[in-house]
Amino acid sequence: MSKKTFLKTVIVSVAVLILAACETTNVDPIAASERPEETTDEAGLWLQMDETEKLLKSSALVENDDALNAYVQTVACRVVGPDYCPDLRVYVVKQPFFNANMAPNGQMQIWTGLLLRAENEAQLAFVIGHEFAHYRQRHSLQQWREIKNLANASLLFSMGTAVAGVPEAAVLGDFSIAARLYGFGRDKEREADELGFEFATQAGYAGEEAAAIWKYLVSEVENSDLERNRRTIARASIFSTHPVTSERIENLEALASEEAETGDTATSTYIEATGPFLATWLDADLVQSDFGKHIFLINHLLERGARQGVLYFRRGEAYRLRREDGDEARALEDYIKASTFADAPAATWREIGELQRRSDNPAQALEAYRTYLEKAPEASDKLLIESYVEALQEEQT
Repeated sequence: MSKKTFLKTVIVSVAVLILAACETTNVDPIAASERPEETTDEAGLWLQMDETEKLLKSSALVENDDALNAYVQTVACRVVGPDYCPDLRVYVVKQPFFNANMAPNGQMQIWTGLLLRAENEAQLAFVIGHEFAHYRQRHSLQQWREIKNLANASLLFSMGTAVAGVPEAAVLGDFSIAARLYGFGRDKEREADELGFEFATQAGYAGEEAAAIWKYLVSEVENSDLERNRRTIARASIFSTHPVTSERIENLEALASEEAETGDTATSTYIEATGPFLATWLDADLVQSDFGKHIFLINHLLERGARQGVLYFRRGEAYRLRREDGDEARALEDYIKASTFADAPAATWREIGELQRRSDNPAQALEAYRTYLEKAPEASDKLLIESYVEALQEEQT
């Protein structure tokens, strides 16, 4: 037997074993309260996620505020219904990016960057519905099996082309398989969007809000100072010349146009639940130093007409830290605007005092510093500010 014939025989044998190991990706949706059988690969996935969840529970990244967690869990239960509600465990994770995900064992993460950007409860509900659809349809299990099957197919393809004397074709085969895997992901995302829309609208939420959150995200990214961020939309697929996000928006708008009734947005309830965390979440977002995106976000939040003192102060902070031409004047203007609202943080008057002092306006600086000390009598920089007050008083005498 020649060497080439022997290798072909080996490949055929390996191929038989590989094909026999391929697992079906056609699975039924998971039923309420269902858990996989212990001997299955799905049970293995759940076990891994159970261990991950244990670590998540004890992580400092998890937001432990009882009221916020109860609110998000309530919205989730409204979306998924009473049968599936006991299967879901929702964690609010302190991360400044727009993201949510759901593991195959029923744990869902909602990142604070998402809660910061959603305008209302309806938009949050659609994201939850989308993630729940991934869970109910067992998309993680399907994807896991697809990866294993494609990896096996890639191995078989590479062996065959190598024996045939065309190793370059193996590289092309690997790339085409990666594209196919990406295609599977897009199909699942589309299905999750459609089912998520169905779950949220059946729960009474306004259908037009499903596309609205994605439209906003596109606009925010387009206003980024960082080119790599602005390119993220266009990089959404391997071969498509059109961003996947555009397709998603069009599909969701089409679904909303078919809705006969207008649902609820629950905007005031959402603002009340998330408002106390606004300053903290914006502070975390500012750490990324993407001022264009950050200021665009604050302008968007200002349009809601709530928490104006906090928002004007945070925009003033963004201008102050950006330090472009004219930013110091913009910062002072925003601090002064913030000071007219009851929810303005005490630091507003400290920053007014600093800018007025540097602009050689001692009377305005002195007044602002005094107000700051009245509003924050235990401030860590109390001694420093008192020294400024003393110096300014001496200048005026």
